[in-house]
Amino acid sequence: MNDPLSAPAPLADDGWQSLPPAARRVAGITGAIAGLVVGTLVAVPVAVAVDAGLALKLALGAVLWLALPVLALAWARVRWRRTSWRLDERGLQVRRGVFWRKEVLVPRSRVQHLDLERGPIERHFGLATLVVHTAGTRMHALRQSGFFDADAVALRDALLPEADRHDDSL
Repeated sequence: MNDPLSAPAPLADDGWQSLPPAARRVAGITGAIAGLVVGTLVAVPVAVAVDAGLALKLALGAVLWLALPVLALAWARVRWRRTSWRLDERGLQVRRGVFWRKEVLVPRSRVQHLDLERGPIERHFGLATLVVHTAGTRMHALRQSGFFDADAVALRDALLPEADRHDDSL
C-alpha cells in the first residue's frame, strides 16, 4: 500500500525538489501548537481588557484562542508549498518564502560541519532537520526542516568536505 506521506518528493526538470507531504503535516502540527500558545497569551489579556459583559469576553477569548492556531496551520502549509531544494555540483540550494522569496546557496567549499536534528514530531513522521554550518561566525548556518530522514542523511554525507570523507583518524 502506497502511503502518500512517504512518497518521494517530485524531481523537477531543473533538479528542484519539493519537501515531502509528511513535512506539510509536521509544519501544520507545529504551527497549530505554536498558534495555541500564542492564542492563549493573546486571548486572555484581550478578553480581560475588553469593556464588555462576561459572555462577550468569553466569546472574544474563544474566537482568538481558536483562530490563531488555524491561521498558524494555514501559514505553515503555505510556507511548505513555497519551499524547494536541490543539490548539485556547486552545493545545496534552498528556495523559500511566501512574500519575500529567498534563495540560499551553500557551496560545498564553505561547509564546516553538519548536524541532523530530529524532534519527536519529526521522528514520528520519519523526518529530520538538516543544519549546515558554514565558514564565518558561529551564527552562519542553514537550517532546513522537512527532509525525509534518509534524504537528510544522504545530503549530509554528500555535503561533507572531500577531506573529511576519507579521514580515519580522530
